[in-house]
Amino acid sequence: MNRSNSYSTSKRTKILDYIIKNSHKDVSVKEISNYLDIEQNMTVNVTTIYRYLDKLEKDGKVIKHISDNGHTTLFQYVKPDNNCHDHLHMKCSKCGKIMHLDCEFMEEFKHHIYEEHKFTIEFTSSMIYGICDSCNVKN
Repeated sequence: MNRSNSYSTSKRTKILDYIIKNSHKDVSVKEISNYLDIEQNMTVNVTTIYRYLDKLEKDGKVIKHISDNGHTTLFQYVKPDNNCHDHLHMKCSKCGKIMHLDCEFMEEFKHHIYEEHKFTIEFTSSMIYGICDSCNVKN
C-alpha cells in the first residue's frame, strides 16, 4: 500500500478544515499557509500545500480557479452533493462569494453553446463575475 495516497496527517486535516470552513469562497495557498502558521502554529512548506491541493482536485474535493488578475491559483471546496462539473459558477467581484448556478437549463445552455457556436463549456472552471445581492444592497 502506498502510504502517501492514504496517510492522513494533521497538516492535511488542517488544510482541508480551512478549505471547508471557507467553502463560500476560493482561497489561495498563501491564505492557507498564513492560517496554518498564524492560527494553528504549524509551519507547512507551500509545496506540500500545493501537492495536497492537487490531490484534492484529482479526488474532486476542490476546484481550481485562476484569480481575476491571472497571477494566483485559487481553490474552492466542493461539497459532496454539488456536482460542479455540471454547472457554472458565479463570483461576486466585491466580496468574493462564489455561488453555484445549478439550474435546470444548464443542459439546454450547454447544448445551445455547442450547436450554435461549436464550443464545449468546461463548467468546473467556468466563472461568471458580477455583484451578489448582498453587495448590491450595500450600494
